Amino acid sequence: MLKPAELERILDRVFPAAEALGLNVGHIHFQLVSPEDIQVLASQGGMPVRYRHWSFGKQHQRLKTAYDFRLTQIYELVINHDPTYAFIDRTVSPAQAMMIAAHVAAHADFFRENRMFWDVPRQMATDMARHRRMIDGWRTRYGLEAVESLIDAGHILADFTGESAQFARPGERADDVLGYVAREAPHLAEWERRLLSLLRHEARYIWPQLLTKVANEGYATFCHTALLREMDLTPPEMWETARLNAQIVAVNPPQLNPYRLGYLLFQQAYLRGGWPEVFRARQLYDDVGLVRAYFDPTLAERAGLAVYAEREGTVPPRTLSGTELAEALIRDLDHAGIPRIRVEEAQSHDGVLALVHQHDGRDLDFAELPFALKAVSQRIWHGPIKLWTVRQRVPHMVSHNGQDWLDHVV
Repeated sequence: MLKPAELERILDRVFPAAEALGLNVGHIHFQLVSPEDIQVLASQGGMPVRYRHWSFGKQHQRLKTAYDFRLTQIYELVINHDPTYAFIDRTVSPAQAMMIAAHVAAHADFFRENRMFWDVPRQMATDMARHRRMIDGWRTRYGLEAVESLIDAGHILADFTGESAQFARPGERADDVLGYVAREAPHLAEWERRLLSLLRHEARYIWPQLLTKVANEGYATFCHTALLREMDLTPPEMWETARLNAQIVAVNPPQLNPYRLGYLLFQQAYLRGGWPEVFRARQLYDDVGLVRAYFDPTLAERAGLAVYAEREGTVPPRTLSGTELAEALIRDLDHAGIPRIRVEEAQSHDGVLALVHQHDGRDLDFAELPFALKAVSQRIWHGPIKLWTVRQRVPHMVSHNGQDWLDHVV
């Protein structure tokens, strides 16, 4: 069990090395927590205080089950805040904590320097605590069902708050669907509009993290590897950190390991121009930009990349070239893998909310789509919703009025 005094001694070794490397670490508030606590934090989006919702409990159960069966373990959580908050699993060994602390230092630097986070509020923990108090007050005043059903419907639209990293006013952009309905839905009470705006505010905070999962984790892995090489480690420390690092960057098909891919991409940046190029990549790129800039066809094999699909008939699947794998990777990482949907105001009339899916070759999930549109229609818009999309290369217009689902080929 790691003790606070041991962590202090570790930080006294890690932080000078991080500063010498050129990392903008700033002030980090470390806290040692139990595995159970870190699972709760992770299920709430990494925040120690957030509004209560059943979906967070569902995510917590998934994380707990994976931990109980030794499938995954979360060693740290870092919150983009001022000061930065870092929660570390107190069951790790001192040597493991050394590598984790170096990883945390790089995350803190990434949050401060990457352009995707320049306009993100750095006091979000305070905002989320205030949001929780407000939502608890609405539960007391308007009832549990009214609040929970609105949060459920709001979560469906939480990924559709606009591509811009800036915190624009709600509904100003056509791709800010949640902001638009919070502002324009004709029958919402004022407290309902405010609640949806709070959900949008939190979603905008999380959005850059979704766009930089590979870049952020890859950069932290590359930096902790470099820092450990510069530190005077004992042979047992070398063994423990190497073993933990091997677990972190292991290939686990068919899942993509962002730590391994990101590490290899930053390694390519280093080979191209040393640490100045690494810092340049850290500042400029999200996941897609990083792949476009540094993906080498020879990197595909080292990263363990492949495209997995069901075999059709008796023809074996064709092996993709490195260039084709890069294109598939960019497609999957683009927009964090989330569909692009925008409000079509020109077609929104007579109480109808018109939406357009900007199809990029990936179809929407038609098994879930009727239920999603129904919830938004019934609880937020209180009227019909139409959505233009493409399914299996055929244009469709689907609609829901809260009672009936229609699917038309157009």
